[in-house]
Amino acid sequence: MKVGNQWNYWLVTEEGQTEVSYKIADKTKESYFKVLLQFVEAEFPPVEHFWYADQTSFAMATDWPDCPMKLAMLKKGCKVGDRWSFDVPASPDPDDLSGTLTYEIMAVNTSVDAAGTTYSDVYKIRHTATSHAEFYADYYISLSAGMIKMEGIGYVWIDGDEGGELIYFPLEWRLKSKNF
Repeated sequence: MKVGNQWNYWLVTEEGQTEVSYKIADKTKESYFKVLLQFVEAEFPPVEHFWYADQTSFAMATDWPDCPMKLAMLKKGCKVGDRWSFDVPASPDPDDLSGTLTYEIMAVNTSVDAAGTTYSDVYKIRHTATSHAEFYADYYISLSAGMIKMEGIGYVWIDGDEGGELIYFPLEWRLKSKNF
């Protein structure tokens, strides 16, 4: 976790693939990092995220640094079967995950090939949410290289005349390259 680190991914759906990147732009305060998510071919500006990382946990879902909410997805010393949950209040936006969000360790020290490298220090972590029954994301995180890939079922809310509909679809992020 250093300012300037960047991961480039292929975001793959049934519609095709596009390149996205995460870049650590700033260390905002102790253990919090401002990360920019950029859709490489898109013309809209990057989206700011905050990640949290210290010697005991890592969270890709945090609130602003002055808010204590950290949805830890990886904890030091975790083993297969460990799980932790967070209660997140419902939002008026149907795209937001809410209810009980759970992270569960599915595998440890597994090997994953990506971008011409084999990573053998990988944790497989399943993320689910009670607000979106079919949604899940399996993150493959290397302790030395960060997120290697993600596979799962994504979702999008489509507004319509009858109020709208939640659509689920297969989704994958594949590491294309990293700069460290």
